[in-house]
Amino acid sequence: MKRILNSIPIKGEFAKNAVTLTIGTSIAQAFPMLFYPILGRIFTPAEFGLLATITSITSILTVLATGKYESSILITDTKQDAADIIVLVILLSISFLFVSLIVLQIFSNQFGSWFNVPDLKKWLFVCPLSAFAIIIFNCYNEWCVRNKHFVSLSWNKIINSASTTLSKLFLGFIKISSNGLVIGDLIGRIISAVGCVFRALRNDKNVFFQVSFKRMSVLAKRYIEFPKYSLPGQLIDTSNSQLPTLMIASFYLSSEVGFYAMAGSLLTIPASVISEAVMNVFRQRANEEWIKTGNCRNIYNKVVRMMFFIIVPTCIILMIILPDLFSFLLGKNWRIAGVYARILMPNVAILFMFQVVAAVFIIANKMKASFIWQIFSITLTIASLFIGCFLFKDIRITLICYVIARCIANAIRFYLTYKYSKGIQDN
Repeated sequence: MKRILNSIPIKGEFAKNAVTLTIGTSIAQAFPMLFYPILGRIFTPAEFGLLATITSITSILTVLATGKYESSILITDTKQDAADIIVLVILLSISFLFVSLIVLQIFSNQFGSWFNVPDLKKWLFVCPLSAFAIIIFNCYNEWCVRNKHFVSLSWNKIINSASTTLSKLFLGFIKISSNGLVIGDLIGRIISAVGCVFRALRNDKNVFFQVSFKRMSVLAKRYIEFPKYSLPGQLIDTSNSQLPTLMIASFYLSSEVGFYAMAGSLLTIPASVISEAVMNVFRQRANEEWIKTGNCRNIYNKVVRMMFFIIVPTCIILMIILPDLFSFLLGKNWRIAGVYARILMPNVAILFMFQVVAAVFIIANKMKASFIWQIFSITLTIASLFIGCFLFKDIRITLICYVIARCIANAIRFYLTYKYSKGIQDN
C-alpha cells in the first residue's frame, strides 16, 4: 500500500492521509459486498436475522463497556498517557463484559422470548466476546490516528473486514457449526483483535509495558467528561440505529430480521464509503472557512447541492430495480429483502445527504443542540416502531412508519445545520 500511495502525485500530508484512509475504507467496505451473493446462498434469512440481533446487543455492550474513554486517546498529552488509557479501557471492558456475560446467561431464556428467537439463548455468550474484540479494534484505530499510522489504520480496517467475511464463508462451506454465520463473525473479530494486539506490541512494546495503575487513575479523573457527556450521546446514537433490528426481532419472525438486516447492509455499505470520504473533506474545509470568515455557508451549499444531484437520480433508479437486483445477486428467496430495501431507500438517501454536513454542530460549537436533536430523534424512532408493531402489526407498514420518522428527524437536523452554517451573527 505504501508503494501505491507513493506513486500517486498527492501534495500535502493531509491529502495523502485522506487518500490513504479512503482507499483502505473502500477496500474494507467492498470486501463483504463481493461475498454477499455467496453468503446469501449459503445461509438462510433466519440465520442472518440471528446474527443481526446478536450484533445489535453487541453494539450496545461495546458502548457501555468502555465509558467512551477510548475517545480520549487522540487528545492525550503523551504516547505513554495514550497507552495507559488503552489499558484502562481494556480493564474496564473486561470487568463490565464479564458481568454482562453472567447476566445474559442467567436471563438467556427471557432474551430468547423477548426477541422471538429461541436459539438466541445458545449464542448470547458471543455478544460480550465480540464486544471485547471490537473494543480492542477501536482502541488500536484511535492509537493509529493519534500517532499518524494511517497506513496501519487502513490495513487494520481491511484485515477486520476480510477476516470476518472469510471466516463466515469458510464455516458456511464446511458446515462444522449449526450457525457458521455467528461463529464466523466472532472468529473474524477475534483474528482482527489479535492482529491489533500483535502490531501494537511489536511497534510500541516498551510503552505498553510501562503502564501504571496510578497514572491510569489520574487519567480516568482527568477525562471523566467522556463517560459523563460523550457516553450518553453515543449510547443514544447506537440505540437509535439498533432499535429497528431489536423491535423487528421482538414482533416478527427471525427471517424478517434477516431480510431487514440484508437490505440495510447492502444499502448503507456503499453509501457510507462515499459519505465518509465527502464528510472528511467537508469537515476540514468547513472548519477552515469558519476560522477565516466566521461561517461555512459557501462550502455547505456546495456540498448539499452536489449530494442532491448525486442522490436523487440514484435513489429513483434504485427504488425501481431493488427487488429484481436483490433476487439476481442473492437468489430468489432474498427478493423480499429488495422490497424492504425499496422502502428504506428514502431514509438511506436522506441520511446519506445530511449526515455529511452534521459536523456543523461541532464546528459551530452547538453540541447542546446536537444532543437535544438526538433525544428527539430516538423518541421519534421509538414512537414510529411502536405504532407499526403494536397498531398495524405489519412489518412493511412498520418500516414505512420508521422511514417517515427518520426522514422528519433528519430534515430537522438539516434545518439546524443550515441555520448554524450561517455563522455567529445568525445564531
